[in-house]
Amino acid sequence: MQSRPAALVAGLCLIAGAAYAPVAIARQTTAARADTKGYSSDERDFTVGRSVYLRSTKTRIGRIMAMDANHDFPATFRKRHGKAVLIKRFDGPLDWTPVDGLSRIYVVR
Repeated sequence: MQSRPAALVAGLCLIAGAAYAPVAIARQTTAARADTKGYSSDERDFTVGRSVYLRSTKTRIGRIMAMDANHDFPATFRKRHGKAVLIKRFDGPLDWTPVDGLSRIYVVR
């Protein structure tokens, strides 16, 4: 008869552990994001004055100088009009870059 309460307690602990697993995973993911030391890949963070870094190596590329909500792109681009940022690269040239998909290559700080 004593094994039945022990099995019940063990079952309840197993259920509680399974319910807590998503919380533990979310905390680990948040901790991993905190390790990026202030880099953001959120497209809303690509604003004027932010420094732009290469996503893979965190090499500093340039600084965002301006934004345009309806920039006209050449016909070779996927979209003719779209939100864009003007990046002044440290090696010299200015470059209008579409914000759509920008976070796949760059992060900001």
